[in-house]
Amino acid sequence: MSFTRRKFLKCCGGGMSALTMLSALRYAGLENAYAQTGDYKALVCIFLEGGNDPWNTVVPMETNAFNTYRTNRGSLALSQASLLPLTFTGASPGQFGFHPRLTGLRTLFNQGRLAVINNVGNLLQPVTPMQVLSNPALAPSGLFDHFQQQVWSQNLISENTEGWGNRLGENFTQFNTGELIPMCMTVVNNAPFFKGGLPVITLQPNIQLGITGLPPTGPLPPRFLGLQQVAATADDLVQVNALNAKVSRAMDDSRVVGTVFSGTPPFTTVFPNTTIGQQLRQIAIALGARNALGHNRRQLFYAQVQGNAYDFHGALLTTQDRLLGELDAAMSAFFAATAELGVQNSVTTFTFSEFGRTIRENGDGSDHGWGGLNFVMGGAVLGGRFFGAYPPVQVGLPELDFPLFSVSGNFRGAFIPTTSMDQYGATLARWFGLSDVDADEVFPNLSNFQTRNLGFLP
Repeated sequence: MSFTRRKFLKCCGGGMSALTMLSALRYAGLENAYAQTGDYKALVCIFLEGGNDPWNTVVPMETNAFNTYRTNRGSLALSQASLLPLTFTGASPGQFGFHPRLTGLRTLFNQGRLAVINNVGNLLQPVTPMQVLSNPALAPSGLFDHFQQQVWSQNLISENTEGWGNRLGENFTQFNTGELIPMCMTVVNNAPFFKGGLPVITLQPNIQLGITGLPPTGPLPPRFLGLQQVAATADDLVQVNALNAKVSRAMDDSRVVGTVFSGTPPFTTVFPNTTIGQQLRQIAIALGARNALGHNRRQLFYAQVQGNAYDFHGALLTTQDRLLGELDAAMSAFFAATAELGVQNSVTTFTFSEFGRTIRENGDGSDHGWGGLNFVMGGAVLGGRFFGAYPPVQVGLPELDFPLFSVSGNFRGAFIPTTSMDQYGATLARWFGLSDVDADEVFPNLSNFQTRNLGFLP
């Protein structure tokens, strides 16, 4: 057990109670809880479940490169006229355009508040296709399998162990003044990203014992009162008493969180009425209530587009058009809300999927690939730039294209990543405040890569 985790468990045994915090809320008023203090930073993860197709998310526009893209993508190719041209900060890597539905993210990119990370994915170490074919142990287990790669991308180990969000959070539990309310928050249940010993709050209506929205004082539902009485009952077994203590803390946490989320949001930005839009709205409220929750230094959030929505085996053009439109509206609104709260430079939002997709069409969709493309958004981001080389959209490149199912054929554009998820996560974590000494514990494959910091954050 690490020192940070031992320290965390020790801290949870005492400190400020949730009810004390509720009293402070009642007398100070929620509006005062939204004041800014100290060295505050938050990371917001958006997981695009299913494997987003990178090749139509960002497209080369220079004539020769676009013709190569169009030839290799076939019926999946977007028209050149539909693309949203990008304006780069500093040296340009070429002419590129965003998918036509990414209007808000294109604006943020052109303003230097959004960066693109190219050909990033799950890797144990730098490899070539032939090396993996000769020795599959050089690659993460379960390549091209949704579940195994979803878990792997969120824990970065070939076993179903702790998530890297959990490992990262363990290093910062001592930063916040409120020890009781967990700093890690998710809007979906059972995400591998937070799997482990660190407590996590789920920000969903009615998920907290059905009491979301209750005022800090007043009558409580019978179910809540019953649980309170059971949790307060002493038992001869140490394990039962420990469980009761955790239940009591969870109920106190629920009431605090419910109080915060039943109040008026501290921003006027209107979020789209979509799943991802409402998830990011809840996270924005938690950002505004960071002091009420005792999170005046660090917060870590997880959102997810579920149901393998980004698994584009069919109807790629229409389905991705809808999903990227929803993502664009939600992320644009979220950035606007952080600007209203005055924390746009302190909040970094990032996307990733379990894998990318093949260049070559599979009917009217694309198949499971390997390397993908991620967005990083925020006022601190060195935006208007690409990080990692955008590869030619061309099937059969010997150093990149991993032949599916056989050595001799089936080159379909399933590119091996040239940037690892460990490097990607470590760059985010470094900005968050993780020391280089602790980075190898949080990102277990990082030492296998020469570049530890991709440079998209200061």
